[in-house]
Amino acid sequence: MTRLLVLLALLLPLPAQASESARALIDQGAYADARTVALEADTVAGLNLAAEAMAAEIMLLKIDDPKDHAKDALDLTEAALARDPDNAESLFLHALHMGFRTRSSSPLGIVMHGLVGKTHDAIAAFERAAPDDGRADALYGAWHLGIVRGAGDGRFGASLEEGMGHYDAAVAARPDDIVVMGNYAFSLIVLEDPALLPRAEALLRRIAATAPDGATEAETRARLLRLLAVIDDPQALRVVSRGLLNTEEVEE
Repeated sequence: MTRLLVLLALLLPLPAQASESARALIDQGAYADARTVALEADTVAGLNLAAEAMAAEIMLLKIDDPKDHAKDALDLTEAALARDPDNAESLFLHALHMGFRTRSSSPLGIVMHGLVGKTHDAIAAFERAAPDDGRADALYGAWHLGIVRGAGDGRFGASLEEGMGHYDAAVAARPDDIVVMGNYAFSLIVLEDPALLPRAEALLRRIAATAPDGATEAETRARLLRLLAVIDDPQALRVVSRGLLNTEEVEE
């Protein structure tokens, strides 16, 4: 079925048809094919869809080098923003992939390239373009909790309290978004603080009761339910959660 959609998209070169085919491929989990088809459209929407497919590949650990994949996706978002500087979806994807690049870089690389500040600036740009989009709070939450995990509470202007506050706002705004809830739960779990586990468990149980929308949410949900299954076993939880980390943490 996915190969048929690729063939149809190539035979029907109209940008709207290519974008529709790319969206269908993303929903099916055929991310590499979706990227190929989306780029055929040669539009801002196509660039966004390609970057979205690449984000799913990073989140679901489907590629070997998340840092380089994020850099390639950033090139796509920058190309989209060169055409349409105020495009909210392009700004969201730019901030998302800046976060992926930061998370998959070494501490030295993060400092050398100023990635903490660049990621925060990218989130702020998205928030200005879409002030009512709960994904901005999710990105801020990930920024705060990622820094707390890597550097400690209070470093680089990040805090556990603010991170949880942003994530709580994101969940309130997007109550059925499995990816948002899952990233929040996972961020709490990898901090390895027993006091945070009740909130993480509540999120995981909420995810278990939520029907996924498309392949990305379905696979995300399945991975998170593995965490829920061992939530009462600290050692097993540590092993499973570390196995789901999508980071290189290598020297630049």
